[in-house]
Amino acid sequence: MFFSHPHLPRCSLVALGVAGALALGGCNFNNRIVNDPYPTTVSQRHPIVLAEGSERLDLPIGAGAPGLTPRQRADLRAFAAAWRTDGRGPIGVMTPTGGEGAHALPAIRATLAAAGVPSTQIVSRRYPADGDEVALVKLGYVKLKAKVPHKCGYWPEDLGYGGADMYGASENREYWNFGCATQANLAAQVADPEDLARPRAETPIYAARRQTVIEKHRAGEDTTTNYRQEDAVVSDVATQ
Repeated sequence: MFFSHPHLPRCSLVALGVAGALALGGCNFNNRIVNDPYPTTVSQRHPIVLAEGSERLDLPIGAGAPGLTPRQRADLRAFAAAWRTDGRGPIGVMTPTGGEGAHALPAIRATLAAAGVPSTQIVSRRYPADGDEVALVKLGYVKLKAKVPHKCGYWPEDLGYGGADMYGASENREYWNFGCATQANLAAQVADPEDLARPRAETPIYAARRQTVIEKHRAGEDTTTNYRQEDAVVSDVATQ
């Protein structure tokens, strides 16, 4: 007697479909490396970006005759020199209302003007001063600065595990915080943040040296520079 089992072909099709999906998944294994969102380089994880910052100078003027101390005048001259290099707007001067520092505003303006700050670039405001402490005269301006857009010390993944998924342990990827301190220190040490955005123009060549080299080249002479070096040994220098 022949018995028909209508569910067997359907189960076979399901099994074949699962096997095909696994096969396709195995063939598509390499594509996850191309589409891996994990940043693999230090510059990708911790980029250096340009942002607006502030530079401040607080002067405790206090009571006394109108004017500034020599130390305060020196601080103002250094502040003005930094503004001429890095300033992105006017210098704001905030003096306390009713405080002892309000009388020093003319001297501050005169010192800044003597240091090369135009009067049109000095904006003064007042703020309420209260308490028994000496009210400060606050100066500030906006500047361009380089920084890492996030704090260092962030560990989103386990260092021992090596990754955010089951493949991380076998791919030997760098941990997230690697290189963050180096990038932050580089951003803090750069003299001009704009150097990170574009290179500077070349400076003019030394025309006198160029003429000397050309003349020697035409005469068939050696164009290198002979540096004079005195003969000396460590023992001779130590005895002097």
